[in-house]
Amino acid sequence: MIFLLLLAFICIAWLDVPKLMKAKQWKELVVFSLFFITAFTMSLLLVLGVKIPSPILAIQYFIEDVLHLHY
Repeated sequence: MIFLLLLAFICIAWLDVPKLMKAKQWKELVVFSLFFITAFTMSLLLVLGVKIPSPILAIQYFIEDVLHLHY
């Protein structure tokens, strides 16, 4: 399963990164890379069976405890 994940992400990078580099879209390449690395890391953790906490809990904490907004 890890092999398929790696293969999928390598194919995506192989298709998208050269286009961005050829067009000299450096800022877009940086943003793409950040999202790409985050998605790969989360996917790899899920494949390995690591339980990832819901981001909704962090958003809820930020809204209620930091911004003091209650809905």
